Formats: sequence, structure tokens, C-alpha cells
Amino acid sequence: MTLTASAELLHLLARKPARDPMLVAGWESGEIATQAAKYRAIRHEPTFGGRFSRSRYQQTPDRRRSIERRRTLAATWPMPPAMCGKLTPCQVAYAKLVRDHVDTGGLCDRTLDELAARAGMCSKTAQRAQNRLAELGWITVEIRERPGLKNLPNVVRIVSPEWLMWISVGPKTRSTPIGGHQSPATENILYSRGEKGLPEKGQATRLNVDDPLHCALARLGRGIGAPT
Repeated sequence: MTLTASAELLHLLARKPARDPMLVAGWESGEIATQAAKYRAIRHEPTFGGRFSRSRYQQTPDRRRSIERRRTLAATWPMPPAMCGKLTPCQVAYAKLVRDHVDTGGLCDRTLDELAARAGMCSKTAQRAQNRLAELGWITVEIRERPGLKNLPNVVRIVSPEWLMWISVGPKTRSTPIGGHQSPATENILYSRGEKGLPEKGQATRLNVDDPLHCALARLGRGIGAPT
């Protein structure tokens, strides 16, 4: 098999400079020593890629404390147990932060980076938790876009009736600074005795068989007294 060089290859070889015979002879005899190659690390100078450049990946400075903070938030039961069973600890921790903001202001308009830093996770994990809650139909996410500008933080609202009921009967978020005399109370009863027609303590009343609450309290022996 005979190989024939192309015209382009011959033209390239003709342009290649010829070797110096004296240098070749000195290198073969050992009179001229070559310098060994040295490793040099390539340093990339930091450059500014513009306002639309990708931000740096968010990392926690203390992984152990972030895990403890995330697990602590998930252990506070921010929603009914049946709902928590469908989520991961990271998603429950995100739900806890959303629940606190909804309890105080009716909505949550914090950025994903802020919620992720407070929950001890990355912003991508917080975004996946937000998408999971929206997929289950428990929250609504309003995306506030601004053409040509950076988008505003999303507005998250809770629409699940079970979750809203859990928030209404659960402990309230502290509204006063730490050290004050006011403390959050657990409102486990949605109505007072006067609003529902229940008697005061030590006062007897007639058992209302049509009211399921009266029947339930009568079976438990609480709050009704002796029927007349």
C-alpha cells in the first residue's frame, strides 16, 4: 500500500523551518542539555461577566450546624403530621419558614436565598421544596417578573384548608421582643364558652343532643355539668 502526500501537506512541510544540524549534533552527543519541563498552575483572573452572569454557588460555612438548624425547624410540626409525611426534612423546614411569615403577614415574600440560609440548605433545595408544595396544591407562588430587570421575590400564599386550620389553632408567633412579659399562647379552642353557648365552670346546663360538641364533651365528662 502506497501513501501519497497531498499538496497541502507538502506545502506545510516546505514552510516548516529546517533544523540546525549543529544543535541536533550537540543534543545527540550530550554536550547541549535541555531544560526539564516545569509544571505551572494556570491562574484564572476573576472577571466580571455582567449583571446577567451566573452567581456563585451558595455554600454553608458550617455544615454540621446547618443540618441541626434544618432538623430543628422540621421537628416543630409546622403542618399536620399527615402532610409532613409526604415531605422531606428540608421541605418541612422550608414550610416552617413560610408558615411563620404567613402567620404574621398573610404571605411570604422572602427570597429563596434568604429562606435557604435560614433553613440550612442551598437555594436550589429551597426552590425544589417550593415546587413540591405547589405541586401538592398547598401553596400558590406568584412570580413577579420585571422585563429588563432582576425579578422581585416570589410571593407565596398558603391555600390548603388543613394547613390554615393547623396554623389557626397552633401557637402564635412571638410579636414582642424577647424579654417582654407577653408570651404566645396556644389557642387550641376556636371559640369561647360564651360564643358557643357553653356554661361557665361550675354551672350546669341542659344537654343539647343536636350539638355534636355537647355530646363529645358529655362523653368525656368535661364542661357540661349535670343535665337538668
